[in-house]
Amino acid sequence: MGILFWYIVRQYFGLLTLCLTGLVTIYLAIDFFEKLRRFLRHDADLSSMVMYFALKIPDISFQLMPFAVLMASLLTIGLLNKNHEITAMRSCGVGIVHVTMPFLAVAGLVTLILLGLTAVVIPLANTKAEYIRTVEIQKKPQPLSFTSENLWLHSRNNTLMHVQRVAPEGTHLHDVTLYRLDDGFTVKELLTAAGAAFADGRWSLHDVAQRVINPDGSVEMTQATTLPLELALTPDDLKAWNELEPEHMTLNQLGTHIERLRREKHNATKFLADYWRRVAFAFVPVIMTILGVAIGLLETGTRTASIGKGIGQALSISFLFWATNSIGITLGKSGALLPVVAAWIACVMFFIVSLNLFLKVRY
Repeated sequence: MGILFWYIVRQYFGLLTLCLTGLVTIYLAIDFFEKLRRFLRHDADLSSMVMYFALKIPDISFQLMPFAVLMASLLTIGLLNKNHEITAMRSCGVGIVHVTMPFLAVAGLVTLILLGLTAVVIPLANTKAEYIRTVEIQKKPQPLSFTSENLWLHSRNNTLMHVQRVAPEGTHLHDVTLYRLDDGFTVKELLTAAGAAFADGRWSLHDVAQRVINPDGSVEMTQATTLPLELALTPDDLKAWNELEPEHMTLNQLGTHIERLRREKHNATKFLADYWRRVAFAFVPVIMTILGVAIGLLETGTRTASIGKGIGQALSISFLFWATNSIGITLGKSGALLPVVAAWIACVMFFIVSLNLFLKVRY
């Protein structure tokens, strides 16, 4: 790794940082003004809104990184060409492999970072952001977890509620337990129910066993067919949590969840598609780097390279990749394609195109 290697790395990394920062800023600005009115309707304070958008940055960066990498690759090669540095490298006998290696080294580092983000950081950040949006901004009951299984809620009057499982449509809760506490956080009443259902705008428990714990330690037990349940959450809220569940799981948790669904003979296609989508997308920067370098080198010496043209090419290619990848994921979740094939099909197609263009470079 000589001086030339680090010179190109510095140029490329600087432009990559600039491109990513600019794209994330534009995305956040649009998202902020889109959600501002909705948040102000709930009298949200500024600190909660700032924290919410800050926690969305890892996910936004993950989604925009391939576009930023492609744009930075095109711009770096374009600037090197404009300053006749590519011509100087060729005159000194520097091969195409030596020119490309700094780009691939940065892209490889970016891929490792993206794998770490999607495996751990993004799910945790999304969970915290969803908590802020639901509890601190929309003033919903405090959720202690955001999954459709083993859901814990903290409601009014010092009451903790545990739900074993939430139905996908959000209208039924299975195996509900309520712990009502006194001011000293001692259980004073315990309710267990086979489930809860939402009808006519309200929740009700069914097949309920109610245990009241007296100060002397004795327990009085009564049973009821139905009892009203004070719960501010609507089926739409619970359904949204179900739909967001894969986003709030680390890759390890998602893999465990898929295995459990398979053991119980449930359909895990949706989760498998999401799992492989997250893994495959982390490798897109390497593909976009090869594509960007190939397109840039093909235009070496043509005097047609420009910043505007580089941005236009990046936009066009990124849109085409996004459309191809979205179609593949949709087919994977519907079962028309194997989830692993659906997640990788766009990557394989663009890698073949990138490699083909790279081999056509007359350096």
